[in-house]
Amino acid sequence: MKLRHYETMFLLHPELNSEDRDEAVEKFSNIITEDGGQIVNIDKWPLKKLAYKVQKQTHGYYVVIDFGAKGATIHELTRNFRLDERVMKFITTKLDDEFDPEEAAKKYEQKEQKEDVQTTETSSDSSEEKEE
Repeated sequence: MKLRHYETMFLLHPELNSEDRDEAVEKFSNIITEDGGQIVNIDKWPLKKLAYKVQKQTHGYYVVIDFGAKGATIHELTRNFRLDERVMKFITTKLDDEFDPEEAAKKYEQKEQKEDVQTTETSSDSSEEKEE
């Protein structure tokens, strides 16, 4: 069975320490890989203020996982998100019917290079302003 390209974003409880957050991310990553899926990127965000309260919380930790998996894996992942008390909210989006790990990895490399260039330009702009 071929893999499809998915992206999952989930929100972890703000009172979790870094060890508990890492354990949760590892749990969900293992669900994906144990069923034959391939993870392209895991993006862990710092504590963010939420636009509205979720489970009476105003802050939370977002995690975004870009991966290829079978449809059955998504059902298992969803079931585990619902059972895990550390997860306050989640969403999984199918990005494409076909998954090419090399192509997906290239997109992240290009994105990182673009961000590095923008960061360099921003820091050089602010240093020029200070000199004036």
